[in-house]
Amino acid sequence: MGHCVAISFPAVEAFYWVAQLHSFKAAAERLHITQPTVSYRIGELEEQLGVVLFIRQRRQVTLTSEGEAMKRYAEAMIGIARDIESNIKTRNTKLPTLRVGVMDSFATVGLPALLDELDARFSGTRVAATVDTSHSLARQLAEGLLDVALLSTPPKHDNVALELLGRQSVEWIAGTRLGMKREFVSDGDLLAQRVFSTPAPSNLHDLITNSLSSSSTLGLRLNVCNNLSVILNLVETGSGISILPVRLVREQLARGIVHILETPSKLPMQDVFIGTNKGAVVRALPQVTQMIRKVSSDVAFCG
Repeated sequence: MGHCVAISFPAVEAFYWVAQLHSFKAAAERLHITQPTVSYRIGELEEQLGVVLFIRQRRQVTLTSEGEAMKRYAEAMIGIARDIESNIKTRNTKLPTLRVGVMDSFATVGLPALLDELDARFSGTRVAATVDTSHSLARQLAEGLLDVALLSTPPKHDNVALELLGRQSVEWIAGTRLGMKREFVSDGDLLAQRVFSTPAPSNLHDLITNSLSSSSTLGLRLNVCNNLSVILNLVETGSGISILPVRLVREQLARGIVHILETPSKLPMQDVFIGTNKGAVVRALPQVTQMIRKVSSDVAFCG
C-alpha cells in the first residue's frame, strides 16, 4: 500500500512565489525569509514529489512541465488556506499590515471614507494605502506587494483575481476658462489644445490615444503628469483638456467650472474591479472587499 506524502504548506507557498516572481531572491523578500530557506523548501518539495519543478538559469528561473502542473495545485491549496483563515479566525481582527491599493480617481472621492472604515474594523492593524494608476496597481498585485486593490480595466496577470465592482463613465473635459466650444468637437479641436495624461502604460494614456485617429495623434500636444488631481486642477484653470471620470468632476460640473466636450465618438465605459493576488493568505480579504463595495456605493463611484 502506498503512503501519503505530507507536503509542507510553507514549501508550497515558497514554490508559488518563486513561480510568480521567477526569482528565489524576490520570493524570499515577499515571504520575509532568507533566500537559502526558500531554496531549502523548494528542494524539499521537489524531493517529496520526485520531480524537478524549476529550470534554474543564471538570472531567473522558469517552470518545468511538472512545475506548471504543480502551480495549479498550489493556487488551489493557497485558496483553501485563505478560506480557513477567513472563516475560522474571524474573531481575531488584529492583522499584520494590510496593504490596500486604490486607483487615483477613487482616492479623491472615496479613500478617506475607506480608511475610516478599515481603521474602525481592524483597530491595531497598520493599514498601508497606495494610490497609483491601475496598470501599476495590477503589477504590484501580481508581485505580491499589495493584498487588495481597486482598479479600472487593468492588464491581465495570471495570478491576479478580478471581481467586477461596476462601471464608470469617462468624458473629454475642459475648463470653462478655456472658452472652448462644448458641442461637435472634432479631433482637430482637441489637437489644438494641450492634452494632459498620466504616463504610459495607463488607462488614461490609452483612452486619449485610442480616441483619436492614428493620423491625428501625430499632432497631439500631450503633457504627462502622474497625479490625476493635478491634471484636474490644470483642466479647471484652463491650461488644457483631458479625459476624466465623470464622477471625479461631478462637483466641478455642477458649479460650472468645467464642462463635457461632445465628440463624434462616445468613449467606452470603464470596468472597475477589486483585485487580489491568488497567493495572498490574508483572512480579512472578504471583509475588506465588502468595505470597498460599501464605500464605492456610498460615494456613487460607479454608475
